[in-house]
Amino acid sequence: MSWDRVIGQQRVKQLLRKALMSGHVAHAYLFEGPEGVGKDALAIEFARALNCREGLPDACGSCQSCRSMDTLQHPNLRFIVALPAGKGEKIGDDPLKGLVEDQIETLQSELAAKARDPYRRINIPKANFIKVNSIREIRRQASLTALNSGRKIFIIAAADEMNLEASNSLLKTLEEPPGDTVLILTTARREQLLPTIVSRCQIVRCEPLSDEEIAGALVEREGTAAEEASIIATASNGSYRTARELTSEDMLQVRHDAVQFVRNALGTSRVALLSQMESAFGGGDRTAAGQRLRALQTWLHEAILLRSHAGDGGSADGNEELKRFVERFPDADLIMASEKVERSIALLDRNVYLPLVLTTLALDLHRCIISPHS
Repeated sequence: MSWDRVIGQQRVKQLLRKALMSGHVAHAYLFEGPEGVGKDALAIEFARALNCREGLPDACGSCQSCRSMDTLQHPNLRFIVALPAGKGEKIGDDPLKGLVEDQIETLQSELAAKARDPYRRINIPKANFIKVNSIREIRRQASLTALNSGRKIFIIAAADEMNLEASNSLLKTLEEPPGDTVLILTTARREQLLPTIVSRCQIVRCEPLSDEEIAGALVEREGTAAEEASIIATASNGSYRTARELTSEDMLQVRHDAVQFVRNALGTSRVALLSQMESAFGGGDRTAAGQRLRALQTWLHEAILLRSHAGDGGSADGNEELKRFVERFPDADLIMASEKVERSIALLDRNVYLPLVLTTLALDLHRCIISPHS
C-alpha cells in the first residue's frame, strides 16, 4: 500500500485517508512538524492517492498516474522548492528563466533524488528562498485545465523559505482557490509563516517518530544492524533524516564513549575525569556531545529496565557490562541519573558552556550512583 512508504505517522495517515474516503479534501493543507519526520513523504503519498485512477484512499501504486508520482513527473503535480535568482529575472518571469544550465541540471537531479527518497533534504547551491515567480506560477498553472483526471497538486516544500513577496502572492491563491486544486505546504518552522497563510490552511501536525519506528526503518531500508539502529534511533531525536545522517557515525563507539564517561564520573580522580571528559564527548563538538548524552540516557534506561526485571529472569540481551553495573550499584538512583542527563541535553540545546554542562553532570552522576541517599 502506498502509505507504507511513510514511516510511522499513523494518526496523520488515518486523517488523510478519512478525507479521501469522505471526499472532504481541503483546498490547502499545512503539514508542520520537526525536520525529517516525513512531512514531504506524506504530501507526496497524499498527492498519489488524490490522483490514483482506482479512486481509493490507498493508491494502487501500479496505474499510470501512480507510476508518474514515483518520479514526481505527474502532469498534475508541481513540487516547489527554493531556487537561485535567475540572471536578469523580473517579476512575472518563468521561475527557471535566467538559471544557467548547471543550475537547472542540479534542480532536476535533486528532484529526481527526492522522488526516490522523500526523506532526503534538497540541496541547491545559492537557493536561499522560494521566489515570488515560483508562487505566481502556481496561480497560472491552477487556472489551466488539467491534462488528466484527478486534482492539480502543488507541494511547497519548506514553505517557511518563501520571501515576503512570495508569501503575499500565495495569499491571493489561498483566498480564491480553484476547485480542482490542492495546495500542500510543509514546514518545520510554522512560526516563520504569515499568520494569514496559516489561518487559511488545514493544519496537520506531524509528530516526532518513535525510537522503534526509526530503528525498524533503519534495519529494513538501510540494512543497519539492529543493535546499532537502536542506538542511532535514540540519538536521532525523532527524525529519520537525522538518524540516516548518524549512520555514518560509529554509534557503537558513541555508546562506548558514553559508558566511559560514567566510569570516569564514578572514579576517585577528578583530574582524570576533567582531562578525559571533553575528549570522550566528541572533543568539544556540541553535536557529538549531544549524541553521547542521548546514548548515555538510553544506557541508563536499559539499566532501569534490567533492574526492574531482576527477580523474574529478565536479561539485558547479553549486555554483561550493564548487568555488572546494576549488580555493583543496587541502590543507585537511576531515575534521577536519567533526569540529570535529560537536563544536560536541554542545557546543551540552549548553548550553555559545554565543559560546565559535562562537569556538573559528572558530579550529579557520582551522587546519584555512589551516594544516592546522602
